[in-house]
Amino acid sequence: MTINMPLKNLRVLDLSRIWAGPYATKLLSDLGAEVIKLESLRVYDSHRGPVNPNPGIVSYPNADPGENPWNRNGWFNCLHMNKYGITLELTTQEGKNTFEQLLSISDVLVENFRQGSLERLGYPYEKIKSIRPDIIYASMPAFGNTGPWKKYLAYGIGQEQLSGMAHMTGYDNDGPIKSGINHGDPITGSHAAGVILAALRYRKYTGEGMYLDVSQQESAVSLIGGELIKYQVSNEEPIRIGNKSNLYCPHNIYPSKGNDEWITIAVTDDNQWKILLSKINAPELNKYSSSGLTNRKANESEIDKIISDWSINYEKYELTHILQSVGIPSAPVMGAPDLFNDPHYIKRETFETVEHVEAGVHIYPGIPWKMSQTQNEIKSASPLLGEHHQQIYGNLLGLSKKQLSELLDSGTIGYKPTGSRIF
Repeated sequence: MTINMPLKNLRVLDLSRIWAGPYATKLLSDLGAEVIKLESLRVYDSHRGPVNPNPGIVSYPNADPGENPWNRNGWFNCLHMNKYGITLELTTQEGKNTFEQLLSISDVLVENFRQGSLERLGYPYEKIKSIRPDIIYASMPAFGNTGPWKKYLAYGIGQEQLSGMAHMTGYDNDGPIKSGINHGDPITGSHAAGVILAALRYRKYTGEGMYLDVSQQESAVSLIGGELIKYQVSNEEPIRIGNKSNLYCPHNIYPSKGNDEWITIAVTDDNQWKILLSKINAPELNKYSSSGLTNRKANESEIDKIISDWSINYEKYELTHILQSVGIPSAPVMGAPDLFNDPHYIKRETFETVEHVEAGVHIYPGIPWKMSQTQNEIKSASPLLGEHHQQIYGNLLGLSKKQLSELLDSGTIGYKPTGSRIF
């Protein structure tokens, strides 16, 4: 099996921060691209955390920020494996000169700054294009680069609300509930990685670069098309239904044996319903068999109560195997210990052990696909702040030790934050 990755000859200059942009470039790096993560010492990636965090924050190993907390945060270290890390201040002339050298040898530029930030530093698309004519430039501001909201700030939680997603999530007679994570970020990252690959294919056949305007907000909106169609047809907005379904019944999360242990069960047709009845052995449910889904939906609360009284007598994995063996969709609700110890994840090597020079040895999510002709590989842990100055500025750009020292002395590059502002 060859280890030549599909994007092995691609260089990505990554100015993005937090989640959406870094997730896009993570997908590219997992496919073999050389991703150079560029950060400012004054305003570095917020996922590195504060300069002086309070102790006890669980995103640090053993809840200990350590001496250099910006190198130990789990959020950052999960998203930036397989990348190179450098620092550079674009507010100085030395920084601009160096940045332009990097641009000239990069295939892709990615940023998710507030709209117009790079332009205000003197780098509109036309300027970037003059430095590298065939570059693929992916700009990922929250609301895109046009429109009345283009200069507004937003994070993933705002995207869920403004996309209409949060309006649909929650329980009947209750207010909107966020997804638990900020879904808009990884969705946008996935979209950006896909459109970058499409632009690279276009460049392969035409020789031309491309400017990509990727709106984080519109990425989130794109997921709720079915509900928008429904509103146009019926003039009805979706009703919050929690874990239930408009298409199936029963369809919910049910308690299982143990403390805060749960199992999902989804019955998708009348045959599965009959099979479930044979397992539950609750004669009082037989009356809901003849009229199909309509009758079951009308009596959903009672059905859920009877299933809950039955499911709580089983351990969640045991019941999952019982139901799956007869063709009923079901699954345990997993917490972190379940994920790490599950035999299916172990067999597929879903998680990988990675040693980080300051954060130590930990288990991280691996590369979420298998390829027949290449081998997935986490080549390196996430970079320390400014870790790869020599490799990028020295080896790649050819700067001398004297030039590197001058950049360090002037504060144009460095290894430690120069201010407390991180967002």
